[in-house]
Amino acid sequence: MAGLAGLAAMSSIPDLTGRRRLGTVGLVGLGAGIVASHPMEPGLGLVTGVAVLALLVHLWGHRTTREPLPVNAPALVVAALVVVFADMPPVLRWASLAVLGVHLAGTAWLGGIPRIRVDDVLEHMLSSPVRLLVTSFLAVAGVGSVLLALPLSARTAPVGLLDAAFTSVSATCVTGLIVVDTPTVYSTFGQVVLLGLIQVGGLGIMVFAATASVILGRRLGLRAESVAAEIIGLGARQDLERAVLRVVALTFATEALGAALLTPLFVAHGDTPGEATWRAVFTSVSALCNAGFALQSDSLVPYAGSPLVLLVVGAVIVVGGLGPLVVSEIPLLTRGRGSLHTRVALTVTAALLVIPTVLLLALEWDRTLTGPWVDRVANAAFQAVTLRTAGFNSIDLTAVAPATWTLMIACMFVGGSPGSTAGGVKTTTVGVLLLASYAAVRGRDRIEAFGREITPRTVYEATAIVTVAGLAAGSLLTALQLTQDLPLDVALYESVSALATVGLSLNGTGRLDEVGKILVMAGMFAGRVGPLTLLMFLLGRDEPRRRHPVGRIHVG
Repeated sequence: MAGLAGLAAMSSIPDLTGRRRLGTVGLVGLGAGIVASHPMEPGLGLVTGVAVLALLVHLWGHRTTREPLPVNAPALVVAALVVVFADMPPVLRWASLAVLGVHLAGTAWLGGIPRIRVDDVLEHMLSSPVRLLVTSFLAVAGVGSVLLALPLSARTAPVGLLDAAFTSVSATCVTGLIVVDTPTVYSTFGQVVLLGLIQVGGLGIMVFAATASVILGRRLGLRAESVAAEIIGLGARQDLERAVLRVVALTFATEALGAALLTPLFVAHGDTPGEATWRAVFTSVSALCNAGFALQSDSLVPYAGSPLVLLVVGAVIVVGGLGPLVVSEIPLLTRGRGSLHTRVALTVTAALLVIPTVLLLALEWDRTLTGPWVDRVANAAFQAVTLRTAGFNSIDLTAVAPATWTLMIACMFVGGSPGSTAGGVKTTTVGVLLLASYAAVRGRDRIEAFGREITPRTVYEATAIVTVAGLAAGSLLTALQLTQDLPLDVALYESVSALATVGLSLNGTGRLDEVGKILVMAGMFAGRVGPLTLLMFLLGRDEPRRRHPVGRIHVG
């Protein structure tokens, strides 16, 4: 089965001569589906995904070469959704896969699938910063999947390809959702691979490429520079060189300081100096990148009675969630300077630290918060920090009150700040919408904050981000409800956690089957690159249109 899946992946890569067409993917996906559907052979969900991937590549081929989509494209998409989500016997699923595969093969035989050459693909990818951003994360996740599936990465038996891919996507997208226990399943080599994926995924591969180009005295291409500037939250690429060096320096300095402070604390908890050092480095990098991966099976619950550990990890998470550029501007605020972006990001972040802490203390004081009052306050504050994006936990999340669960959903949805390693719709997005709502309630036609006026375009973008993120969460929730046996609260928590790249779970991740894992992987990836960015990647941008007469719509 793994060999057939590999052939399917290889057949989706355009060959150098251009003679082979993408319909090969349909045939290989069909063959893999038949083999995997055998009663003695698991993996039907995985290979069903391969067959559907063949359809997506087929449709994407038309888009890449700017040829019109086939007339029956909507019917094909509906058929693929039925194959994936419908509750049908294996024999019927065989037939569905066969129809899909034969159709793709026939279309290829009749010349209905456009030819794609390597040069065409590269030109298409590099023609847009959005495409370059998406494909760079896909490439890192793909390499990580292969490395984590190697026998060298496991302590005993090798990790399955789907579980390795899930872990790789989770690490690259700095989410922290896991289907296998990190400290017991992965060897030291596997943990090092995970750490590398977290670091690259947190900063972004284009930031590392920009750093290398600065060190070597070279420049990236204009499109690559635009992507790097977008990742770190830089408005223009003119100051990219200085900004990249500042980002990398602050990142590694914070990680080193966090590791240095955590090492003696872990030694005090019984680790040997070597174990404590590795645990401290891994935890510090995971915290700054807001990844949530830990070398303890129960996250940071063993340190619930250690306020200093929670304080250090929480501080590193806050730095990562603010972003290097915001952190570097904090000293300017003491001199009356600093950008509007930094002021809004810090204000919303402060509110999201204080208010949830108070509410958690009120809701969980006699429930999940235990021990002396110092420990209870430390754990409440730590959860307020980590539940927005980092994914660590120091209390039992399955035992929290329903109101606390709702509070966590809201905080996860917001996430961190733009240009940071955090996910969510971002603090400044929520800040802009709150300011716009306040202006509308007061009857004002301008939105102002800290002596500056916010442009209508910023409000449009913020509205689009929240709307698309909400639709994405609803879509993922619906897909999980159709395919998984999960309660509503667990499925909703899993959906928001994946899309906001938080990584917290109510024990739902371990209950996912193969289809569920693929769905959550898609959610994590969409959350890391941004649902709006992913839609732009899939749909593209419209050409400018002529203006129409102004009309009025009554709302509210």
